Amino acid sequence: MNLQIDYLRTFIALTETKGFTKAGIQVNRSQSAGSMQIKRLEDEIGKKLFARIGKTVKLTAEGHILIKYALRIVKEHDDAVRALSKPDLEGFIRFGSPEHYTIGLLPKLLARFSSSYPDVLVEMRCENSDKIKEAVDKGELDIGICTQISEGGQVIYHDPVVWVAEPEFVFQAHKPLSIAVFEEDCIFRTWALEALEKSGLKYRIVYVSRSISGLIDAVRAGFAVAPIIRSNVPSDLKIIGIGDGLPVLPVSNIVLHKTKKTASEIIDCFSEHIIKSFGEKL
Repeated sequence: MNLQIDYLRTFIALTETKGFTKAGIQVNRSQSAGSMQIKRLEDEIGKKLFARIGKTVKLTAEGHILIKYALRIVKEHDDAVRALSKPDLEGFIRFGSPEHYTIGLLPKLLARFSSSYPDVLVEMRCENSDKIKEAVDKGELDIGICTQISEGGQVIYHDPVVWVAEPEFVFQAHKPLSIAVFEEDCIFRTWALEALEKSGLKYRIVYVSRSISGLIDAVRAGFAVAPIIRSNVPSDLKIIGIGDGLPVLPVSNIVLHKTKKTASEIIDCFSEHIIKSFGEKL
C-alpha cells in the first residue's frame, strides 16, 4: 500500500471542506482532479473513505481512521522538507499577541520555529488586540495576531467564546449570575455583558482579572462562571450554554496582521509558520 502525499493532502482538504469544489481550491486542483485523487486513494486502500450526501461528503469509519494518520504523515513530510531546504535565516522578528492566544498553541509554535530557525530571535509582546494591531500598523511590531475587531488582516482561525464553569455548577435563574471577566478594555468582557443584557439575565461581576489564569482560578473555586475561548477551557471545567440557560457568545476570529513598513523573508517565513500551526488545530 502506497499512500501518496498529494492524495493525502486532497483527502485532508476534503475532510475539512466537505466538498470537492472547495477542496480543489485549497489544494490548487480542479474538482475532477481532486475527485480522481480520492478515488485512487480509495482504490489503493481498498476501502471507501467518504459517504456522499448530496453535494457534500462525510467520513466513513475507515476515513476517520485514516485522517488521524494523514494529518501526521503530511505534517512530518512538510517538516522534513522545510528542515532540509530551509534558508539560513538570521535576524530577529517582533511579534505580538493577546494573552488568550499565548497559552496552549503559541509556546509550541515558538519552540518549533526556534528549532527550525535557531538564528532567528523572536521578541514577544503580550497586549490586548487593539494595542497589538496599532503596534503593527505603526511598524513597532512585525507580526501580530489578535481578535478581529476591525477590517484588515488575514483570518487564520475561528475560536468560539464560551461560558465555562466548575463541574457541579447549576444555573439558578432566580439569582443573579456571578461572573468573572477581564478588565474593561477586553472585547470578550464586552461580548459577555452585551449577551447577558440582551437576554435579560441578571448578573453581577464578582471577579475582574487581566489574566486568563485569574479567571480560571475563580471558576475552579466555584466563585463564578467566565467567558473564555473554547481552546483555553481546561479539561477539569465544563462548558455551559443555552441548555443551561445562558446566552450564546460570539466566535472569536483570530486575525494575522503583518507590518507594511518592512518586508523580509523572516517575516514571511514566520507568518507561514503561524498560519500552518493554527491550521493544524482545525
